[in-house]
Amino acid sequence: MKQFWSLRAGVLAMAMGLAAPALALTAEEARAVVDIVEVMAAETGEGMVADAGDLYFDYDSLGANRIPAAGFSRESWAVAYDAVASGYMATLSQEDFDAVFAAPMAQLEASALPEDQKTMLRDHIAGLVAEAQATRQQGMVHADVVRPLEDRLYALFFGDFEE
Repeated sequence: MKQFWSLRAGVLAMAMGLAAPALALTAEEARAVVDIVEVMAAETGEGMVADAGDLYFDYDSLGANRIPAAGFSRESWAVAYDAVASGYMATLSQEDFDAVFAAPMAQLEASALPEDQKTMLRDHIAGLVAEAQATRQQGMVHADVVRPLEDRLYALFFGDFEE
């Protein structure tokens, strides 16, 4: 059951707060975001999730200050981070996107939760899927910029970042 909630938290984190920024993302900004997040992910054991730019900025401000050294303010970092996250989501095939939600749904269906709780969770996940799908659409403007970083982003989003 713990794994179900861990996966559910990951799905929630990925799906929440992914409005694509209005400004264009450059390849240099995208690479800088990924470079910095890779280092911090290895340090913290936490991968990249949507809407976590401020959390990474706060962690970085505790001493390393990599983000300002790369030329980002808190605001420009958040915009670039969100653009990379939404752009990466846009690079996923529909099949891969659906697979992100398939495992938590299967665990939910196999759980011993009462049917009313399952229904509530199904409805909630359906809302998250719709929100994430909309974010994928918004991230299409950044997809070509992040496409060269897909393998690195896959590792950051799906947990293959630990050293």
